Amino acid sequence: MPIQEETELRSEEVQEILTKMPHWMIRWGNVVVLLLLTSLFLVSWIIKYPEVVNAEITITTALPPEKLIAGSSGRFEKILIADRDTVQKNTALAVIENTSDYKDVFFLKACLDSIDLNRIVFPLDRMGNLELGTIESSYAVFEKEYQAYLQYKDLKPHSIEESSQSFELLQLGERLQLLLQQKEISKMEQSLKMKDLDRYRRLHEKGIISTQEWEAKSIDYLQQEKNLRSMSTQISVLRSSINQLKTDSSNTTANKTRDDINLFQNIIHALQNLKAAISDWDQAYVLRSSIAGQVSYLQVWNENQTVKSGENVFTVIPVEARDYVGKVKAPAKNSGKLKVGQPVQIRLSNYPDQEFGVVEGRVKSISMIPDKDGNILLDVVLPKGLETSYGKQIQFQQEMSGTANIITEDLRLAERLLYQFRKIFQR
Repeated sequence: MPIQEETELRSEEVQEILTKMPHWMIRWGNVVVLLLLTSLFLVSWIIKYPEVVNAEITITTALPPEKLIAGSSGRFEKILIADRDTVQKNTALAVIENTSDYKDVFFLKACLDSIDLNRIVFPLDRMGNLELGTIESSYAVFEKEYQAYLQYKDLKPHSIEESSQSFELLQLGERLQLLLQQKEISKMEQSLKMKDLDRYRRLHEKGIISTQEWEAKSIDYLQQEKNLRSMSTQISVLRSSINQLKTDSSNTTANKTRDDINLFQNIIHALQNLKAAISDWDQAYVLRSSIAGQVSYLQVWNENQTVKSGENVFTVIPVEARDYVGKVKAPAKNSGKLKVGQPVQIRLSNYPDQEFGVVEGRVKSISMIPDKDGNILLDVVLPKGLETSYGKQIQFQQEMSGTANIITEDLRLAERLLYQFRKIFQR
């Protein structure tokens, strides 16, 4: 049997097949292989295989919903709104039980907010007996400063003093004018008496009048001189008094300005401290919306129900916000490839992409530093809103979650193969 097989293998027909290749394989074999390789390269060049970074994404609005967290533990004294109510900005939603009467605090806060700092007017007569609890001491200081301010404005002590000084200054000015006029008259009298004395002197020298008459006339002239000097002294004293009165008037004006400033600063300081105390009370015991929107209960809440500090109680959803934003947490790995403007494919968890398609987005901003978990935070804008690649419109719900595929580089399959070869040669 082996001899027969060996004979058959070495037959002329077998040897012809083994030693001589068909001519068509020689002519077309290499061409076919080259065409196959070229076709594969062209296909790899046409086919794009994008490089992506996968991350978690949450769809929200440009104005995100506000979560209201209890600032203290206690029972709900009053719930002021119902679930799904629409509220305005700065609306109080609920009050936690405390030592203050929330109605009194709200009324006081409204009165303080209406105060014009250029003209402080506070309805003190409408306050009555307020139950303010922890705010009482700050209110007492404000009330004291406001009453002192009112008393100062009513009595106007510096204004009375200024009026008195102005009147006194006017009187002194008139007296000074009279003395100056009298001095001018006395000077004229002195000049005449000087001429008269000179005539008596000549008569005395000629022996016409006696020495006694001459001396009497001299004494009369000296008396006039004395009166003139006394009048000059009185004028000087009056001028000094006027100057001192002007100084006192300036001091009074300065004191008035200083007291005005001090009283105003005191009442402003007391007002700010009172507002700060009310703000602290509000943050501790009042759940207040800082935006306008629709209130959503996170569970069924009733009055007298206990709430814990730090517990999320309500969420206020802005109803007019229509600009959607994706909040992305991307891992630090490959984050160096992330750039602003890169396209993002969003697959929402509640809407399977096989049925609804994907939502298109674009990277708007990238955080410069990672968060505490080492993730890079990105903001993604949605140019077409919530319209998917299948032309379907997704109904918006706050904080819709999903996955985001950030296309960092749209590489061709051939380029990826070349990258692999480059890695081999670099080794």
